[in-house]
Amino acid sequence: MSRVVYRIDLRQLQENFAVLKRLAGNCRLMPVLKADAYGMGALRIGAALKSAGAVRFGAATLDEALELQKLELPVQILGLLPEWEIAETVNAGIVAPVANMRTAELLSREACRQQKEVRIAVKLDTGMGRAGFMSDKAPENIEKIVKLPGLVPDSLFAHFSTAAQPDVFFARMQMERYIQVYEQLTRAGILFPNRHHAAGDAICKLPRSVQEPFNMARPGGTMYGEDFSGLCSQIVELKTVIGDIRELPAGTSVNYFRTYIAPRPVRVAVLLAGYADGIPLALSNCGNVIIAGKKCPVLGRVTMDYTVVDVSEVPEAVPGMEAVLLGKRQDQCITVAQWGKLKNTHGHDIWCAIGSRSRREYAD
Repeated sequence: MSRVVYRIDLRQLQENFAVLKRLAGNCRLMPVLKADAYGMGALRIGAALKSAGAVRFGAATLDEALELQKLELPVQILGLLPEWEIAETVNAGIVAPVANMRTAELLSREACRQQKEVRIAVKLDTGMGRAGFMSDKAPENIEKIVKLPGLVPDSLFAHFSTAAQPDVFFARMQMERYIQVYEQLTRAGILFPNRHHAAGDAICKLPRSVQEPFNMARPGGTMYGEDFSGLCSQIVELKTVIGDIRELPAGTSVNYFRTYIAPRPVRVAVLLAGYADGIPLALSNCGNVIIAGKKCPVLGRVTMDYTVVDVSEVPEAVPGMEAVLLGKRQDQCITVAQWGKLKNTHGHDIWCAIGSRSRREYAD
């Protein structure tokens, strides 16, 4: 028996993927499995998505890409490629990102040295401001890049900066910038077989982002259940157990800094999980857990290993009883989005913070 269990529903993941696949129409899907699939286990998640129709996978680093190659689909690194990763990227046959001329030149030199060709994904900066060729200068730079020996054009891609926000005006402007570059390149006879701008939010909210010239999309958080459109369901559940039950008299303070002082006698449960297991510190004095189908408020600060909750309304609560941190029991539900709101963040941050000592379980 584990103190904390992190359960990932692979069947729900595949159902979410099917929703996105339908919305994407003729666009093929490249799931993003960076950071060990946001801490959920890249190989297990990837295998489920491969069987659901994924055509390639997206990674953030060379190490991640090498691991994902075990799934026997093409892997593309999204973002920047540091110089010390270039040789192994070429050798491994990973789709290499090109966000500047120096990377292109080093990839070309290394491909020639290894007597290989390397497929490249050219990154456009259509408004993210982080990496890539600015759209007004991109065509002339790309014309130079495709003439370098050893480089094979594979993808032309960009990132939206505001697709998750209610106002998609800037996202539409980003698409137009991409399309202008694409059309200039096409007139120059420069073709990229894979063209993508959309992640999950854009798939759901911006139909134009999955229509020609776009023919690929990169679902990430949306397929894992952080879906602002309400089309995909949460795939994770995080649960722990009650370690102890205590009766505290009025005036008793709870946990560090005494941020909670009992105004009356209170019955509390000490849960065997804390922020080292992924419970946000932001839940201190304002979050809830589900015990016996009832929501129980967090009292005091969440600590590294323990969380104290009020079980005055759950007389049946005893040590060893389940406490649901994320998930649903009866008519009560706690979502990643709710945690994100309390922490002033989003699902990616919540998932990645769930600690390694939380035992992963998978439901097929």
